Amino acid sequence: MPTFDGGHYFLTVLAPIKKEPIAIGATFTSPVNVLRERLASLPVIGQRPSIGRRQSPFARNTRNHFVRFAIIDDVAYNGREEINVLLMLLKNIDPTVAQPQDHLNCSFLLFLVEFDAANGTDTERDTYLTCLWDTMSGELRSIFTCCVGFDETVSDATSFAKFIARCQIETTMSFNDYYVEDPHLPSWSWKQYLVPSVISLAIAALGFASGSFVSVPIALILFLAGVGSLGAVIWHGYTSIMAAGAKPYPAAPDTNLPSILKALHLQGAFAQFAIANQGLVGSPHTSEQLHAAFGKFLMANRPEDLEAPTQPPGVYGI
Repeated sequence: MPTFDGGHYFLTVLAPIKKEPIAIGATFTSPVNVLRERLASLPVIGQRPSIGRRQSPFARNTRNHFVRFAIIDDVAYNGREEINVLLMLLKNIDPTVAQPQDHLNCSFLLFLVEFDAANGTDTERDTYLTCLWDTMSGELRSIFTCCVGFDETVSDATSFAKFIARCQIETTMSFNDYYVEDPHLPSWSWKQYLVPSVISLAIAALGFASGSFVSVPIALILFLAGVGSLGAVIWHGYTSIMAAGAKPYPAAPDTNLPSILKALHLQGAFAQFAIANQGLVGSPHTSEQLHAAFGKFLMANRPEDLEAPTQPPGVYGI
């Protein structure tokens, strides 16, 4: 799957972390340790400003769906490569000798973001990164200053976007969980290639069989024309399948962040409404009261209004 899919951009970044020690007062520590402490101190979802706790800085940007940081110290060791015992004896391989292992030459900072996007172009990515810098440059600078090349190249939003672009890798398996209905995408059919394939095979067979009663050049031309046209049909089918697979999934309705936040608010508010009015359900004498209460619920929560009231970004509850 591509980096852009279903109306969302899935940004994957691997930034190398510095190795040189960092002086903190009279002591020295590694950039990896500094980075771990700063990432651990970042507020996360669930810390509500209303109860005096800090809110995640990523909640300031209304395009963020999910954000994650992680430090990759080294690649995982999957164990020895399996080999047949008889082949091992024939090649005189000593199983007690360690096999070559892959290792990273430094630790890496993994930065994953899923955000609302109109398309998967570099311009769309850079526009988002510029906005992200404008809303939380202090936190981003404290994190990425531990990465190689950041201090030397990043001074503003534009240079930050270029730095992230240099560290970006392609997202090959994005996760988009907002679809609830089948989008009814057009299916690929092999039937459209059946007739051209049969004609191509017939021409090739005619050329092969006509060698005994026509000149060899004519028979060879017919045979090669049939084989060539069959190859063209196969190639066209293959490229059409690959092109269809490379197309991003269409965006599901109402899956941008404001719509998701509004849906979460309505979900919680309606749960409270149901609890408060459960005694009115099933009684014919209270149907008018229930109808009036639901009218007040609609007026108070305004389902068609994405701006307010709505779920605050980056927190639980309503």
